[in-house]
This record gives sequence, C-alpha cells and structure tokens, in this order.
Amino acid sequence: MSEVAGGAPAPVPVDRQFLRLREGLMHCRHAGGAAPTVWLMHASPASSASLEPLVAALGRHCRAVAPDTPGYGDSTALVEEAPTLQDYADAQFRMMDVLGVDRAVLYGHHTGAHLAIEMAIRSPSRVAGLILDGLLWLEEAEREEYLREYAPPMPPDAWGTQVFQALQWLRDQAWFFPHFRKDAAHNLGMGALPPEVLHVLLVDLLKAGPGYGDAYQAVFAQRLETRLPAVAAPVLLLESVHAPGGDSGVDRAIGLLADAQRCVVPEGWSRDDLLRKAEVMAEFVRRNSPVP
Repeated sequence: MSEVAGGAPAPVPVDRQFLRLREGLMHCRHAGGAAPTVWLMHASPASSASLEPLVAALGRHCRAVAPDTPGYGDSTALVEEAPTLQDYADAQFRMMDVLGVDRAVLYGHHTGAHLAIEMAIRSPSRVAGLILDGLLWLEEAEREEYLREYAPPMPPDAWGTQVFQALQWLRDQAWFFPHFRKDAAHNLGMGALPPEVLHVLLVDLLKAGPGYGDAYQAVFAQRLETRLPAVAAPVLLLESVHAPGGDSGVDRAIGLLADAQRCVVPEGWSRDDLLRKAEVMAEFVRRNSPVP
C-alpha cells in the first residue's frame, strides 16, 4: 500500500459510473477492487457524494460501492408514484446485479439504514451483514405528524423561492430535531452547518426536486419493532453520543435483533475520524464476509 508524507496510507481514488436499469440511468461511486464488497447507502435527501470520503477510506480495505438512491443525486427516479422501501430495495438489488455483486455487507446512513433492513429481509442470501448508522424510531402517535410535516412541498416557481425554502429547511435540520418542532426541547445545541457542507446538501436537495420527500415517506411508514426481528444477518449498530435521542435507538434495536453488536464511532468527517470509522467497518466485514 502506498503512503504519503508522515507514513499515513495514501487516499484511494474514488471513481464514478452510470449503469442502466429499466427506469433509466443510475449513478454510483466506488473505490477499491478487492473482495469482499461493502454496499453503502446514503441519507436523504443527499446523494453518494455525502459518502465519498468514507468510500475512499473503505477502499483501502475492500471494494466499496455507493449508489445514488433512485430519485436522488444523478439516479433516475423510480416509476412508482409513492415508492416503498421494498421498491427501493428491489432497485438496489438490480444495481448490484448489473455490477456483478452477488453478496455484500450493507452500510446504511439514516434512510440508507432503513433500506438496508428491508434488503436483508427480502434477500438474506445476498446480505453478509448490516452496518446501521442512525435509525429513526417513531411511536404511532408521531408517525402521522412526520408523514405530514417532515418533507413539505417545495415546488419550483418563477421567483425561485424553492431555493430559499430548501436552504432554510437544511439549516433547521442542524438546529432542531425534528426540524418542524422549533422549541427549546428539540434544539440540538449545535452550530450552523459548515458552508461547504450546506452547499453540497443544497445542490442534492434541489436536484431531487419535488420528489425529494419520497424516501422519507417510505422510511416513516416502516415499523422497526416488527421489521428488525425478521433480520437474520449479523448487525453492527454504530452509535454516537451526539445523535438525536442519544443511544436509546441502539438499545431498542439490540433487544430485537438476533445477532447484533454496537460500537461507538467518531461522528465527525475529519480524515482521522473517517479512517477510524472505516477500520471498525472493515473489521466487521472481515469477520462476516471472509475472502475464500
């Protein structure tokens, strides 16, 4: 493995490509070439661009592939008017087919974590393990409110007001959780998003267009208390003390999964934090998807 000044491992280049499904072109980022494969799925309404540094870090250990979820980034939207997590799971498996990935460890960040659960239930023989990074637990009393309030319409208009609405929506995400409860009890106590991060997220949100809330709606309809017990694959739950709700979501998930472990990882996106997170993930991959 090549090194840079100071003896640190050299970064692995991240490549991009398009592949064609029946809906149209889908886009992904990938790094590394050696088996096994980690399939990384991003949060909404972002794209695989948000995972590019992690793809590069993981590429030092294995093959890392991060697709843009259909309808986000540079991937064509699904044809269903109100796609479910099962619809998104089917599209992920079809992308895996095109890329020749028979079996993989799935990593999911927020929306991607909920999608990974459905994929593990739908086709357990193709899932070597799950790495879940941020689960949203909704009580029944909250579910309808989230479905109604979380992703308000942002139709484009001649004045471009959707741009300013999208910008403030993203800013609110950093300050409140959920963002539509703007009171002291739901204040995250965090500063503003760094301008460069806000820019990337804003571009992704605007590219998703009026359908940006589709994946959110699919996630909010999922009932973790009934879906997690159906997961047979080994699971690594990543947690951070700064996550909304602390680690209570991890506590609940551990009690419902047949084979699960937890690990506290750095929350930041600095080079050192990403390398540490990638090492934790790579160790899980080695244990659950060994190379013959």
